[in-house]
Amino acid sequence: MLQNLAYELSVLVKAVQHKNLSAAAVHVGLSQPQLSRLVAKIEHELNIILLDRTARRKSGWTPIALELAATYAKGVGRLQSELLALAQDREITELHIGTLEGLSQIASQFAKSCFEQLKIKTIYLDILDFKDLDSEFLGGNLDMIFTVKSPSKQKFNHLLEVGYQQMERITTSKDTLICSPFEYSGFDKKEQEAAKNTLISNSLALRQNWLSTYGGTGTIPTEARKGRGKGHYTVYLIGADLLSPKIWNQIVQVIG
Repeated sequence: MLQNLAYELSVLVKAVQHKNLSAAAVHVGLSQPQLSRLVAKIEHELNIILLDRTARRKSGWTPIALELAATYAKGVGRLQSELLALAQDREITELHIGTLEGLSQIASQFAKSCFEQLKIKTIYLDILDFKDLDSEFLGGNLDMIFTVKSPSKQKFNHLLEVGYQQMERITTSKDTLICSPFEYSGFDKKEQEAAKNTLISNSLALRQNWLSTYGGTGTIPTEARKGRGKGHYTVYLIGADLLSPKIWNQIVQVIG
C-alpha cells in the first residue's frame, strides 16, 4: 500500500515542514486544492487523520502526520543511500526520460547523444503535461526530465540549465481562447469571460493545429534553444537523486 502512495508521502514530507495546508501549498509546487486532495487520499488509504480540521481558520497537522512524514523520510533516505551505493559502478543501459511536448526536440537531441556518446541501449522518452511530469518524476518513475519549471520547491542534486524557450502569442480571432490546462489555471478571469469559447487541451500539436486551421487566441512555445538567459523560460534538465554521480557527470559532458 505504501508503495502506491510513494509520491503522496514524498509530498507530505515537505508539506509538514510548514504549519498548515495553505502555507505548505506555496512551497511544494501544488495548489491548495491539489494538496488537499493528496492529503485526503493518504488519509483514506491508511485510515488515519493528518489534518486537524476543527480549527476555525487554517487546518494544522496532527501528531500522526508529523510521525508518518518523519518515518517515511527516514526510511526513504536510508533506502536511497543503499541504492545509490549499489548504483555507483553499475553500467547504465537504459534511461527513462520525461519531457514537456514543447521541449521534445531538445529532448530528442539529448537522447540521440546518449545513444552515440554514452552507448545507452534503450531510452524511454515520454511526452507528459506539467502535472503528470511532476508526479511521475517525484514518484520515482523517471530518471530525468526536461521542464521549464521545477516540480517542487526542493533543491535537486542533479540540475542543469540547458537552454531557453520563448512564448509566442497568436491572435487571429478573440472568439476562441486556446490554452493548456496549466495556462488556463493562471488566466485572468476577464480574458476567460471575454472569449466566446474556450478550448483546453494538454496536446501542443492539437493547439497548434487548431490555431492554424480555425484561428483563435493562444500562446505557443517556440522551439527550445541551447544557451542561457535569452528567453522567457529557462529549460532545465533535472535528474533523479538516485542517478549515480558517474552517469550524471557523463550526462553533463554530453549536454556541454
